[in-house]
Amino acid sequence: MNEIQPPQKMTIRYEVPITWLIGGFGIVASSLFYAGWQAADLKTQLESAVRLGKEVMQKQDAMTKDLMELKVKDQLFDAKISQIEQRLNKVDK
Repeated sequence: MNEIQPPQKMTIRYEVPITWLIGGFGIVASSLFYAGWQAADLKTQLESAVRLGKEVMQKQDAMTKDLMELKVKDQLFDAKISQIEQRLNKVDK
């Protein structure tokens, strides 16, 4: 009689030396440390860029305000000049 035999299972054993495991964990830890260091540097650069951006916007707002004041002063001077010209024209007549 032929009995049906179950298929044989193959097992593969992995053996890794402890020094490789320690080295692998060391590499992972160093990589994470380096990535954190780079992230901290990028955060510092971003904060610096944001601060500089705010300063530029404040300076731009101040310059815009000064420009508007100059335009108003220019219009006032133009109005005074036209008044003086009108008075001169009246005196000349």
